[in-house]
Amino acid sequence: MRRQRRRRRWPFVVVGGVLAAGLAALVGIPLASAQVLLTPHHNLTTAAGSVIAVGDGEITLSRTDAGTRVGTYGLTWAAADGEVAGEGIVGSVLRSDEQSVTRTFFPTDGAPAVGVDVALNPNLWTGDPRSALGVDFRDVEVEGELGAMPAWLVDGDGSTWVLFVHGIDGLRQSGLRPLSTIRDVRLPTLMISYRNDEGAPASANGLFSLGEREWADLDAAADYALSQGAERFVLYGDSMGGSIVTRFMHESAHADRVVAMVLDAPVLDWGHVIDGQAERLHLGALSPLVRQVVQWRGDLSLTPLDELDQTSVFASVPVLVFQGLADPLVPHSDSEEFARALPLGRYVPVPDAGHIQSWNVDPEGYAAHLADFLAPYASSDDDG
Repeated sequence: MRRQRRRRRWPFVVVGGVLAAGLAALVGIPLASAQVLLTPHHNLTTAAGSVIAVGDGEITLSRTDAGTRVGTYGLTWAAADGEVAGEGIVGSVLRSDEQSVTRTFFPTDGAPAVGVDVALNPNLWTGDPRSALGVDFRDVEVEGELGAMPAWLVDGDGSTWVLFVHGIDGLRQSGLRPLSTIRDVRLPTLMISYRNDEGAPASANGLFSLGEREWADLDAAADYALSQGAERFVLYGDSMGGSIVTRFMHESAHADRVVAMVLDAPVLDWGHVIDGQAERLHLGALSPLVRQVVQWRGDLSLTPLDELDQTSVFASVPVLVFQGLADPLVPHSDSEEFARALPLGRYVPVPDAGHIQSWNVDPEGYAAHLADFLAPYASSDDDG
């Protein structure tokens, strides 16, 4: 009898084990997804194959999706210890086949050897304004609620300052792409860092809060700018920087000093971003659970980060929105809906551009839109 009962138990043990494994997977996938989203990595590069040949003004790489992207990008390669060994700039695709892609190549720090793995970086430059663009600047520190945060200050004319806020896992170098255009209209520019950035203090949990708390670091940057003679602000944010900028408009006592905003592939609803990534991974059914885990793990709420239902806050502010139509992260419909809902909104869709790659795909067009938008503020210091 005992032997018979033992035989009858094993299916229940197996089923119980399968259910337990399924439950672990059900919880594990959202937890892993939340952890990836919230954990700082400080790296925007994408693997782009290995070097097949380097010629005069061109480079041939093994074919990858990243390596065939439209536009101009930074190219980096690593040494054996994983540190960056060199960098350059790749431009338009000259020719390609099923195995390789050849692009224009402008070395800035040597050239990679054949066989070396390379990566694309939407930031063309990894240095500072002087080394990248020959633009003078000052290293300054912004004192925030968690401590001192490094920033770059490029001097200009007048008391309307641009405050540039990079995105998730980004660096201040993201602001180097539009900096030449901003400098042409002579607006002082403060390119900030915030909690969990390299060189900045970590948050208590070491995780991003997707803008819900980082806006306070932008607020501290505004305080610093005011102490240096600023009176008004143009807020400029890309990716999660857009979420930080929009949250600032809800929370900061300085919001009434904002005369304009520039947003590049801004995250305007993190719920939509999470849903989209789940669908890409064929895990759409788990999206609601991922949302809940993100809120629990990050100790945050996604509800106040949905700007599509709060557009009245921006009704009196001119807003320029750049959005790549090939962006795999931010739904371009969100950016268009947001811009169209604003009385003073301008929407600039850029075909073939991935996430925060509108400048890379069309730098001349991007600069023209940006210069036209910023021109009215170049002399606003005299307007009071």
